Amino acid sequence: MMIREYDEFKPVQRALGLEADGLPGPKTLAAVALRLRCHEIWAAVQAAVKVTPDGIPGPKTAAAIAEAVGIEMPRQWPTQAEVWGGKSIFGKAGEGLMTVNLPYPFRLAWEQETIVRRLTCHEAVAEPLLRIFRRTLEHYGLDRVQALGLDLYGGCYNERKISGGSRPSMHSWGIAVDMDPDHNGLKVHRPQARLSGTDYDAFWQFVEDEGGISLGRERDYDWMHFQFARL
Repeated sequence: MMIREYDEFKPVQRALGLEADGLPGPKTLAAVALRLRCHEIWAAVQAAVKVTPDGIPGPKTAAAIAEAVGIEMPRQWPTQAEVWGGKSIFGKAGEGLMTVNLPYPFRLAWEQETIVRRLTCHEAVAEPLLRIFRRTLEHYGLDRVQALGLDLYGGCYNERKISGGSRPSMHSWGIAVDMDPDHNGLKVHRPQARLSGTDYDAFWQFVEDEGGISLGRERDYDWMHFQFARL
């Protein structure tokens, strides 16, 4: 069966930044829907990717579109409430831990002559963490990593309460990491927080590509901290 190209769709696709192949498939429909914020078009997109068409572009729709057009979506980690309730893949605090070798040496932030070569975290986040730091090293190079303080380690697994709170910290499950705490304190905001600078945009993109959450990027506090649990 020959698939028909529609020349009239090509300029639309070009304007949307898509490949102008003249084939109005799910990718074109999704781009149009995003531009127009149109429920009717979203329903058409959902039908095209075999999701019940309700016109509301939720997570199932996003995942189906991503699969249809070959986009790899970041993993959807549990919420903090699910972690605290013991109803997540992370189980109870202190369970499922493993130790991994880091792609480049860290320096202990408060004792910088101490070199850290291994990190203990929950087994479910081990590979995402290693990918983040591998990409960091590849992108910046070791000299730049050290100049930016992306090797200043403030901790991962640590069973303790949230600073100033009564609930357990996400560190208690080994699903949070602190970097360069001396320059990115709990109450330090942008632009004073070192990790809020544009030099760190690539690093944060690596974190977010793995579904990680930066408290600094989301709430403009505690810039040292990122975690694998949604707020």
